[in-house]
Amino acid sequence: MSSSAMMNVVPGVIMGLCCLVGIPGNIAVMVVIFRKYQPDNFSLKLMMSLAVSDLLSLLFLPVQIYNLVSDWELGEVACRLLFFLLYWGMHASVLSVAMLSIQRYLQVLHTHLWTRLQPFGQWALLVALWAMAACISSPCLVVRSVQESRCGARYEGAAQEAIVLVCQTLFGYVIPFTAIASLYICLQKRVSQMVVLRTRRMTRAVTNIVVSFFIFWTPLHFFNMLDLSALVTQAKELEALCHNSWPVLSALTYINACLNPFLYAFAHSQLQTAVGQQHKAQPSIHIPMAIPIPR
Repeated sequence: MSSSAMMNVVPGVIMGLCCLVGIPGNIAVMVVIFRKYQPDNFSLKLMMSLAVSDLLSLLFLPVQIYNLVSDWELGEVACRLLFFLLYWGMHASVLSVAMLSIQRYLQVLHTHLWTRLQPFGQWALLVALWAMAACISSPCLVVRSVQESRCGARYEGAAQEAIVLVCQTLFGYVIPFTAIASLYICLQKRVSQMVVLRTRRMTRAVTNIVVSFFIFWTPLHFFNMLDLSALVTQAKELEALCHNSWPVLSALTYINACLNPFLYAFAHSQLQTAVGQQHKAQPSIHIPMAIPIPR
């Protein structure tokens, strides 16, 4: 094994543990959702979308582990297609969480608007969500190639790399996180005015959702912006630092997908109690369950 491969053992081990824990965890969530499935319940559809997207990325994660610690021998087509599927799942996960935030906000605070969305509209939103995730992941089909026994991004120039970095950070982090954080803050302010929902447990559950996304996704996109600045200023040492840090930063994002089932179970147990109390005091208001993430 080469020295560069040895440096990738730690992130490879982290990714392997994520597979061992996250795959059965997300399958368990899918089984539970399937048993409770209701055709008119959009929350459950979004939960299933999140579990499927996390499972998709974790199932293809061994491909990335293989690429980190061994020479790539699967060919050019597999290099592009397998990593596209991997990132498709990651980005669908992020967008599913953002959509859950939007759905909960509208259903609680603007019920009259949400009730206009018919089942066809719900499925249309899900299709659009996965289509957008595919678009964000599509650079893998263009810039991925096999060079020096590795499947990696090979850009035609600094401009192409800059465009990819900006688009991935903007649509894969900035916009989703802004939606998640701002809508949960607005929702928390609203429900805090209801005595029956003024509980520390609910605040903790909602906070875990936002903090988890922030902790595990911010480092990767922060270094993406550092990489962008290195391209603009032609700082080769900074650019090398960003590229060498990528395996560890990428491994962090998969921890988020691994934690999602456990965050869901915690939030579900806390919010179900709040919902039960809310129904006793004010039956007309219903707070749907939502799953947290990550990308």
